[in-house]
Amino acid sequence: MNRLIGVPLGLIMWLMYQITNNYAWAIVLFTLITKILLFPLSVKQQKSTAAMSAFQPKLEQLKKQYANNQQKLQEEQMKLYAEEGINPMASCLPLFIQFPILIGIFDVVYRPITHIIRAGNDVITNATKICKGIFEADGGSVPAYFNARPEIYIVKELQRNPAAFAELNDPEFVDAVSNFNNKLFGIVDLGDIPSLHPDVWNAAAVILLIIPILSGLIQLFMTIYSQIRSKRMNPDAPNMAGMNMMLYVMPLFSVYIAFKYPAGIGFYWTISSLFSCVQSMILYNIYTPEYVAELVEKDKQKRKKKNRPDLMARYQQLLEEQAAQQNGGAKPSGSGGSVAAAKLSDDDEGTGEVKLSKAKQKEYERMLIREARRRQAEKYGEEFIDDDDD
Repeated sequence: MNRLIGVPLGLIMWLMYQITNNYAWAIVLFTLITKILLFPLSVKQQKSTAAMSAFQPKLEQLKKQYANNQQKLQEEQMKLYAEEGINPMASCLPLFIQFPILIGIFDVVYRPITHIIRAGNDVITNATKICKGIFEADGGSVPAYFNARPEIYIVKELQRNPAAFAELNDPEFVDAVSNFNNKLFGIVDLGDIPSLHPDVWNAAAVILLIIPILSGLIQLFMTIYSQIRSKRMNPDAPNMAGMNMMLYVMPLFSVYIAFKYPAGIGFYWTISSLFSCVQSMILYNIYTPEYVAELVEKDKQKRKKKNRPDLMARYQQLLEEQAAQQNGGAKPSGSGGSVAAAKLSDDDEGTGEVKLSKAKQKEYERMLIREARRRQAEKYGEEFIDDDDD
């Protein structure tokens, strides 16, 4: 998957390098372009997240009202989603789409020889063996992440000692890698690994040290900013301490990883985090609670004009139709009544539509939820437990 998606993204990186003739600037332009390509998905995700935040107080009210009846809570939540035209999974879909794309982006950054120098697999395989032999020579150890991401290490070692790769019998490859410009500000080799204890403290060592730290600080700022804006949009939202702690740990983890990889990885994370931070600030200022409420209302009006139910409403309608088929074709009017009650009721006007009381309508809605849960349990081979308190 990563290489499949990495091929078209690699063409973008190759083009950026042809324009800049510098790996660092190619990463900057590449990151900017991929952010632009993913921007529509980010907008959709931000819109859905903001809509759910504005919708959250109503859900919290239901949770308090039906705290002791989970079955009833599920019914009322489903009804509320259908009435408001909100799909609770809408904010997750863009993430699922972005995930494989992000994997492809990492593949491009990790494999400059493949995507920028455009060398063949056989040459890269042989160069990897030579590079590994260099690390193992005289009892040395292979870097922890070499086997997963060897190309950045190959660039570093070949530029340091081209003669060691003479057995490749490919002077064109050796020349291309030797002339590969991966210097940041003309002094920092992005193939070097940042260190807290460099051999010599100079400008390059300081910049190398700053790269992973800056990456973590930008991610931390983005996390804090997102938490503040989310809380401002939904002050009554519950405090999810475990999730919040995880969000704060991730920037620290990225700093740790950036000290283990060559600096090109940490530099990409820094630029990507910076663009993401700017993008989040723009989207949060656009999708204010007032604007989101206006958009939700417009969507509801559009559905009414088109007479087209949303996903949640269609799902509930499908369950009703299935229940009606099991009832021999009789369909309860409105949204109410249980199937069992429908069988015992009379058809008032011979229309095939059963008229039910309000109490029986509520009973029918509970039946729909139970049926949906039963089918879900059957689908995944799980045991269905009917915990209806009524």
